Amino acid sequence: MLDRLRRNARAAALLADVFDFDLTRLDPVEPVRLASGGELRVVAGDAAGGTFFVCDNGPVLYADSEGSAGIIATDLTAAVRLVVGVPTWHDVVSDAPDLDAMRASFESSYAELREDEPEIDRLRADVAAELELGTVAAEDVLASLSECLTGLSPEYLLLNENGDEYDRL
Repeated sequence: MLDRLRRNARAAALLADVFDFDLTRLDPVEPVRLASGGELRVVAGDAAGGTFFVCDNGPVLYADSEGSAGIIATDLTAAVRLVVGVPTWHDVVSDAPDLDAMRASFESSYAELREDEPEIDRLRADVAAELELGTVAAEDVLASLSECLTGLSPEYLLLNENGDEYDRL
């Protein structure tokens, strides 16, 4: 997926400008490591200072600039599906694992996003087509996010350079 993103300038630009997944933001707020000693590779950042990491060539961990982190996707393709399918995903993580609450938060935050970005539905479809993601159903993405946050996140504890643990998303 990373190669596909790098080769597709239009999709990469839309991901950065509309979906806040910027492949050029590769500097985390601070040096971090996994408690397990596993590999962390920065793949993108967002405008709020958050960083997307691929862990051990598998799950994607997101660390915000406020000291919280968690697994948000099983792999990079799933992470891109998340930011495209649920562009307001930050607004739903605190509701996990309650899918009904996550859905309600998404519907509310997405309605606000649609007011600010009236073309968001078209842009979501464009990125999905450009990257050959297939149908990106919000319901499926929310279920996957919930599972990652509650099932996978405890296995991937993030530490700062002083050895202090990040809070869970």
